Amino acid sequence: MNKNIFLLLLGGLFATGIFAQKNAPIWVADFVKVKSSHRAETLFFYENNWKLYRDTALAKGHISAYRLLETIPDSLGNFDFILMTAYPDSAAYAKSEEHFQPILKTLRPDGPKLLNNLKPADFRENLFFKTCKTVFSADAARQVKSPPAESLPFLKELNRDIWIPFMEAYAAGDADKYLGLHTADFIRAQGDGQNTNDLEGYSTGVRAGFQRGKEQGGKTTIEFRFFERFSNGKTASERGIYKYSYTPPTGEPWTGYGQFHVFSRKENGRWKIAVDYDSSEGRTVGEAEFMAGKRTEEW
Repeated sequence: MNKNIFLLLLGGLFATGIFAQKNAPIWVADFVKVKSSHRAETLFFYENNWKLYRDTALAKGHISAYRLLETIPDSLGNFDFILMTAYPDSAAYAKSEEHFQPILKTLRPDGPKLLNNLKPADFRENLFFKTCKTVFSADAARQVKSPPAESLPFLKELNRDIWIPFMEAYAAGDADKYLGLHTADFIRAQGDGQNTNDLEGYSTGVRAGFQRGKEQGGKTTIEFRFFERFSNGKTASERGIYKYSYTPPTGEPWTGYGQFHVFSRKENGRWKIAVDYDSSEGRTVGEAEFMAGKRTEEW
């Protein structure tokens, strides 16, 4: 394949699902040539060092994905491996050295782990690297699971008792209405922040956020799309993607996405949220994932 065409494709081909967003992921691709058939040393080096560092950076949210690809060298592209690292946005990429230096010092204080006495310069050569900004992309759509037939009446009730009032409360900035959708023993979990909370603690942050929104003005909306919903009439499990949008009185609008898993329970004939977990999945959830789900009213 022509090298220039190959590079052009990289930005979209390996993107992480953010569709035409302002803060698009940045991919960095390193092109590596193996020296003198030292493939074993090269792979050992990357698996035991490069991969190790990125697993840690991924857990910390410094990067959003990574890949090591193997290809066949030819006259147009004389490289054997392509090492790809995705940063959530340009700000994260700008801080890459700042983020990776302490990781390297902690995990490999005595230098990289090697297969034998050959040094990295002896078995591989970094030919060049490219940075690619995601312009638009789409991954394979997440499979939307059809709910059991016996769940369908209860999904309508969940829409009525939870999801429609949820959206209305955000649009109106009504903290009381929103908090009233939760059980007294509610549990809130945030994957990005790695923290949990009860209703009392959660309410404090919610009321402060809603009040801040009123003071700033502007328009707030939240929408939901689902890829899995089922219920036995007493409890329910629902998974999907939310889209939060804020349009300030002046300036540019802002949109955020997250993947959620909500467990609800029926109390006195009304559904309420008992457990709410969400995560941006390393800031890889975006418009493509959102659009792949089914709207609230489609269930």
